[in-house]
Amino acid sequence: MINSTSELVALTKALKNSKVVANIFLGTKDKCVGCKKTVYPIERVTINGNPYHKCCFKCTYGGCTINSANFVTHEGKLYCKHHHIQLFKEKGNYSQLENELDKNSMTDMGIDA
Repeated sequence: MINSTSELVALTKALKNSKVVANIFLGTKDKCVGCKKTVYPIERVTINGNPYHKCCFKCTYGGCTINSANFVTHEGKLYCKHHHIQLFKEKGNYSQLENELDKNSMTDMGIDA
C-alpha cells in the first residue's frame, strides 16, 4: 500500500522507466534480409535501406566478410568485389549487369524501358 505522495511519485517514475527500457528491446520490428530474424540496433548494418546482422552481411559466393566499401549487389545478392569480378568474368561479360544499369538510368531520365 502507498502511504505518501512521494512513494506514489517514485513508483510512477519506476514504472515509466521500465516501460521505456521494454520499448527499447521490444520496439524493433526490423528483420535481417539474410536470416529473416530480428535485427537489434547494436548489431545492424543497413545497406540500401535493408537491415542485416553484421554476421549475415557477407559474400553470397565465398562467405567472406564484406563491408560498405567493398561489396557489390547483383540480382539482389551481396558479393565482395573480388568474387563478383571472378564470377562474372566466367560468363564472359557484364551484359546482364549492364542491362540492369541501363534500365535504371533510363528510368531515372523518365524513359520506360
